[in-house]
Amino acid sequence: MRAAGKRRWLIALLVFAGCRGADGAVVNALLNTSLAVGASAAQRAAGGCYADCPVGTACDEVTGYCMPLPCRGRCGASERCVQTGLEERCESLAMQEGGLDVRPTPPSAKPSSTPSDAPRKDPVPSP
Repeated sequence: MRAAGKRRWLIALLVFAGCRGADGAVVNALLNTSLAVGASAAQRAAGGCYADCPVGTACDEVTGYCMPLPCRGRCGASERCVQTGLEERCESLAMQEGGLDVRPTPPSAKPSSTPSDAPRKDPVPSP
């Protein structure tokens, strides 16, 4: 009985949409709004949010709203989001003892004797 009532409502809505006025703008707006509300209600009933959440947000299943992620989800697995006032930035996590620490080596005082793969520039005479 309940499914039959929903079908009748949908058929009546589609018939009403076919009866256009001057240009059908109001009818089209009502039809599109009804479809959007129905899709949103179905998505919420399935446990999701009212709308699809954009990148950088996550669905809060309790409220049904999209909530922003810290740093909009841009931080990697080895980083954390640090919020200072209105600014957010990703910082690397502190290395545990014995962990790998990748830092550039300080430039040596003498040039190395091993050949470099970097292209050499010809000296330019001064004017």
